[in-house]
Amino acid sequence: MSTNEMATDRCPVCGKGKLHEELGEFRTDFISDDGKHRDVIVPQIKKLVCGQCGEYILDPESESRISAAQRHAMGLLGAEELMRLRNSLGKSQEGMAELLGLGKKTWCRWESDDYFQSEAFDRYLRLLVFVPSNVEALKLIDKEKRDGKTDLSRTFRYVPDARSTEVLARQFLPVLMDGPFN
Repeated sequence: MSTNEMATDRCPVCGKGKLHEELGEFRTDFISDDGKHRDVIVPQIKKLVCGQCGEYILDPESESRISAAQRHAMGLLGAEELMRLRNSLGKSQEGMAELLGLGKKTWCRWESDDYFQSEAFDRYLRLLVFVPSNVEALKLIDKEKRDGKTDLSRTFRYVPDARSTEVLARQFLPVLMDGPFN
């Protein structure tokens, strides 16, 4: 049913008022993981508003725009970026979930804006972008587990030269902090 057709329908919340279409700014705020107050403002959002109780219904396009703005404000990879990452790896949504050790529907939900990945998982995903060998390590871990091998000592080898590892870590940190998604 289109938004124009719904304009004469009764409110699904109160059952009394009639719905009418409004176009306007959507505002919300939240406290981010780092404790900072964040405002999200999305212009030109379509709402069906109840004349009686004031409740409103958003169309899918508006919900998607709001979701994208919230992710942006949180500093998370967006649904399109997640899709590009998955496509660059030649994976289906289910294949991506398997690679990352997620539930079958989790990746799909992240790509469709139903749910957001955590800040920790977002950083994990960025490591796959910045260091493609991490994808190979995940594939090896998955294979080892599928083969019933629980000793991953062959996967993660001892680094005998700590100083060179520290130098590499210092070089990698700026790339991580100023990567292509910032």
